[in-house]
Amino acid sequence: MNEIDAHFLKGVELFNRGAFFEAHEEMEEAMNLLEDDTSDWEFYLGMLRAAVANHKLEQGEVSSARLHLRASLKFLEAYPDRHHAIKLREFRSALSAELARIETGASVVAPPQIEMAP
Repeated sequence: MNEIDAHFLKGVELFNRGAFFEAHEEMEEAMNLLEDDTSDWEFYLGMLRAAVANHKLEQGEVSSARLHLRASLKFLEAYPDRHHAIKLREFRSALSAELARIETGASVVAPPQIEMAP
């Protein structure tokens, strides 16, 4: 496992534990290590924005969370259903459902989990 994958997978683990700020930091570190390889830049950015959105929700910043969720979905839409061992179709679906609950004014929104493909 290279250093990029190590940071990214640590970010996934933190996300799934609900440590969204820390997840964002690990995913950002993975992005910083990409250097000139921008082929997956939007994938990493989409995952990072999902972490930021959930951090904002924890802080009660609903409009900021909505903005980050929309951006996350936009960045992730071009990627296949399985990417970097992530069940991305399921994650996009969960993010869409989370956004829909926010937009209908739900007072409690459970964050999605990032599932790994076998």
